[in-house]
Amino acid sequence: MILSLIAALSTNRVIGKHDKMPWHLPDDLQYFLDTTRDHPVLIGRTTYQAYRKVMRHHRMFVVTSKESLPGDNITLVRNPEEGVERARQEGACELFVSGGAAVYEATIGIADRLYLTLIQTEVDGDKYFPEFDRNDWKEVSRVHHPADDRHAWAFDYVVLERSAQTQAKKDPHL
Repeated sequence: MILSLIAALSTNRVIGKHDKMPWHLPDDLQYFLDTTRDHPVLIGRTTYQAYRKVMRHHRMFVVTSKESLPGDNITLVRNPEEGVERARQEGACELFVSGGAAVYEATIGIADRLYLTLIQTEVDGDKYFPEFDRNDWKEVSRVHHPADDRHAWAFDYVVLERSAQTQAKKDPHL
């Protein structure tokens, strides 16, 4: 199974502020929905609660200590490791991690692929995408999206795959 992280982040790695994304980029939202369509998603509870209506058609593994959450097509898991294992057991070919910060941090060490929307601005925030060694990754695609009347900033859709020499460095505990 391919483990992929998908995130939009500013140049200072901000991914959120007060449990929401600090930007409105409709084409990026559509990119997210198109990219993750027909694939399960691993997501933290706070992110799930903020975006569950947008993601209502996704199969989701929600990391939480709660006993129940509203919503259809969700499985509650206690930690990211359990979510990855459950997706693997269900035969997923690719699992997308879509936040929040703690779930990204727990899974970046074993990720195979990163789908990043790199927003060309700095913003204030309180949640950050984890730092990672860019030398461990090979860029396989980049598509530029200019700023326009619906998007305050330009951004790039970038797909990175873990390089062959760093596959062995992946965290074996997940």
